[in-house]
Amino acid sequence: MRIEYEPPKKRQPVFACFKGLLRIFIRKVRVVTIGGELTEPCLYLANHANKMGPMIYSMFFPTYHVKWGASQMLGNYRERYNYLRDVLYIQKNRSGKAIASFRAFFEAFFAPFVYRGMKLLPTYTDGRLAHTVKKTVNLLGEGISIMIFPENSNDGYKEEPESFFPGFVLVAKGYKKAYGEDIPMRPVYYNKKRRLILVGEPCRLSDFGAAKKEEVAEILRNNVNELHRLTESGKY
Repeated sequence: MRIEYEPPKKRQPVFACFKGLLRIFIRKVRVVTIGGELTEPCLYLANHANKMGPMIYSMFFPTYHVKWGASQMLGNYRERYNYLRDVLYIQKNRSGKAIASFRAFFEAFFAPFVYRGMKLLPTYTDGRLAHTVKKTVNLLGEGISIMIFPENSNDGYKEEPESFFPGFVLVAKGYKKAYGEDIPMRPVYYNKKRRLILVGEPCRLSDFGAAKKEEVAEILRNNVNELHRLTESGKY
């Protein structure tokens, strides 16, 4: 049975305990903001930072937010298992089939709990993406911020993403059409080595004039990668 998505509750005591347990093993991550305080709602465009990035954002990012994530991880057990084994571990992390199968077998059992706790909104690569965009716009309209990981990770996760999918631009356009104003968009970068999340300055669709959605995606990709360089510089 597929798990239907519902707007997540802000208070989830069981997942809060789970995060508390993880904090024993994960060192604290600092959050530094450039260009003013965080405001809600906002569209955050972040690097995925491999498997643990979304969890780190759930644990340490200072504002409540819903994330985009692969729909398979909220599907039935077989869908979760196949995605973890074939996509996450074999395709993206170059794991061998045996170890990928072993890890996927166990992780697929707990994935719905973890992904719901991380406030996951399922995304698709077909026409159903329009449904995700509509729900995202509605959540933004309710004052809930959204975090999207737009990088193309088909060839694995990179320290500096090499391309961005432009789906988030559809969200920004949908928000403007629905509410008559631009949603602020901010680049975010998590540097695992530095244990640092750096949040960049906000921008809006109006800043890009008549640029195509692919051009906007490329500009935001460069903004995210610039944050990576700043985290490596030692300035923060």
